[in-house]
Amino acid sequence: MILIMPDNYNQIVENINLYDGIILSIEKFSVNSRYKITLMELKKILKILKGKEVYISINKNIEDSELDDLENLLYQLKNYNINGVIYSDLAILTYKDKLNYKLIWGQEHLVTNYETINYYDNLGIDGAYLSSDITKKEIIEIINNTNTKIFINVFGYIPMFVSKRNIVKNYLKNFNIRSKSEVYYMKKEGKTYPIIDTDLTYVYANNIFNGIEEYFNIKSDYYICNGFLIENENFSEVLSLINNINKKNVKKISEKVNSMFINVDTGFLYKETVSKIK
Repeated sequence: MILIMPDNYNQIVENINLYDGIILSIEKFSVNSRYKITLMELKKILKILKGKEVYISINKNIEDSELDDLENLLYQLKNYNINGVIYSDLAILTYKDKLNYKLIWGQEHLVTNYETINYYDNLGIDGAYLSSDITKKEIIEIINNTNTKIFINVFGYIPMFVSKRNIVKNYLKNFNIRSKSEVYYMKKEGKTYPIIDTDLTYVYANNIFNGIEEYFNIKSDYYICNGFLIENENFSEVLSLINNINKKNVKKISEKVNSMFINVDTGFLYKETVSKIK
């Protein structure tokens, strides 16, 4: 099943026949997205998403002062036709028995092994959104050792980290620089990292992740395509290509996607993380 994380409203409507479901971000409770909606906007979007699976990303670390608003949001979502919430803060799990939709554990860099997934599965979660920091081998190991639904990234920019500090805004203020840019870029060691600095600061990996060639080798339940910073026309073409994948043409389609962009890689699919003490 193909899910999209849209970067704008047009990516939703223009590709309506090219995806099976969607992940939407909510104002004040979602990070790593520049397209955030209100509940009123959600209501309008749901009208055009008939037959699609809809997941709401609530992946922000929740402050004590936000708990009442969080509870109110979770209860309000019971009145909307959504399939589930992809959550990061574990406080959300305490509401599990009072909700009528699924909870998907999506703690980004921490969803890395099947034992923890199975632990949360026993507590009643309905799926796990795997970290992009693990290898193909580790993903397959998780899938083979858990019964819960698995969500994996297959295309798009991957978020690296979130900071509560407004890193870019503070820099601009300190040096008295005026800028109205929505997206900033940090260059370091020959690499360029996209940065969003709005309520919080989001820093993304320098390359677009392309895991399409593994589409048929990793038997996941959900494959996620992130439209962040992808031109709408290119995003539509990528989705069209993915919709026409089969075992014979998967390598050719992956190469076609690579040719569309100048900054593509396979992330950590073939890179094991090795920690060394200096």
